[in-house]
Amino acid sequence: MVGTVLAGAVGLGGGLAAYRFVAAGGHRVAEDTRAPRNLAWVPALSAALAAIAGWRLDDLPLIVPLTVAVAVVVLVALAAIDLDVHRLPRLLTWPAYPAFAVLLALCSWAADDWAALGRAVEAAAASWLFFYVLHWLSRRSLGRGDVTLAGLLGLLLGWFGWSAVLVGLYAAFLLAGVAAGLLLLTRRATRRSRIAFGPAMVAGALLVLLA
Repeated sequence: MVGTVLAGAVGLGGGLAAYRFVAAGGHRVAEDTRAPRNLAWVPALSAALAAIAGWRLDDLPLIVPLTVAVAVVVLVALAAIDLDVHRLPRLLTWPAYPAFAVLLALCSWAADDWAALGRAVEAAAASWLFFYVLHWLSRRSLGRGDVTLAGLLGLLLGWFGWSAVLVGLYAAFLLAGVAAGLLLLTRRATRRSRIAFGPAMVAGALLVLLA
């Protein structure tokens, strides 16, 4: 119960901070000429998903659900930004690597499971490399920001196991395909439209982390 409350509080506080950042346009550059999306849902979604993380991971040391709660905040913010400007800013993705490496090290210390930390690092490298190859093969479909996000998701999911990494990545492609199909059917996009892949990657990872 304590983990649920604390994780929810982290999600709400972080979600509010993230919303203030995007509402102020801190993620936009001069080339972003489209009207900003309404991202008022960010705090509520962050708080709800973080609370679920606290509840689902309540049997683990407290630092684990709190780390996932922080991950929820960062990932929801990145998904919102990608939806808005079709870009994943390095301002958020690059600092997230050392931040989550430290948090996961604390998780391994608290759980006395250092193998999980090693696996997380390996999964981060493997995920980054896999998406970099995809980016090299099809730069229009996959951007460098997606490659960076893939490594970050590999780091987070890898702590929980290789199966979590594989399922999370598979879910990302599945969700992206479903979303693209719906946009085409509703004529909100064409075959030439650029569709943000980051939200599907985030959704796939969160489904694994929270399930």
